[in-house]
Amino acid sequence: MVAKTEKSQAMIEKILSTASQLFIHNGYEKTSVQNIAQTASISKGAIYHHFQSKDEIFFAVLKQRYQLMEKELLDWLESTSHLTGREQLKETFQFSLKSQKTNYEMLNHAPLDAEFMLTIIRYNLRIGTPLIADIIKKGIEDQSIKPIPFPNEAAETILLLTNFWVEGSIFENSSEKIVDRIYFLQFMLQSIGLDIFDESLIQEILSQSN
Repeated sequence: MVAKTEKSQAMIEKILSTASQLFIHNGYEKTSVQNIAQTASISKGAIYHHFQSKDEIFFAVLKQRYQLMEKELLDWLESTSHLTGREQLKETFQFSLKSQKTNYEMLNHAPLDAEFMLTIIRYNLRIGTPLIADIIKKGIEDQSIKPIPFPNEAAETILLLTNFWVEGSIFENSSEKIVDRIYFLQFMLQSIGLDIFDESLIQEILSQSN
């Protein structure tokens, strides 16, 4: 029984690993179950034994990638624990931009239906909120960040605005809109004492969105 379970898990990992690479290189729309089967050198039946549809595979890949991102973020935060809260918060955004580039490539042309977007939002908030909130609290304690009364809510707002509003996958998207949103976000964060969006970070965000 143990050997059978391990074999089944190995097959799932093979499917997800293959699908992940295809989603990244080809995008969601141009990747089919047949593509995954051919690339992994397995039958479509083997895939459907574990997953009911391409969407289910995609969500499983997405979950796996967010779990990996969470581990990378935690490891990175530990390695930068010597920084002040403000420095660490700024560095976190730069690190996050790099780690999310692969996710953006994979999400290219993915279905923007309610279930999909809700899943993405939940993953972002579940992983990011406690991490960002803890950094804000650290910054308040070391006085590199001005005291703000709602660090958890500030963290949620930052994540929602940077990952969904600024990026423009849900709302109207144009180069002018993205620039205006970023500078408004900078203004808003400065007004509550989170002066972390300097020009270099803004330009990095803009290059990521192009």
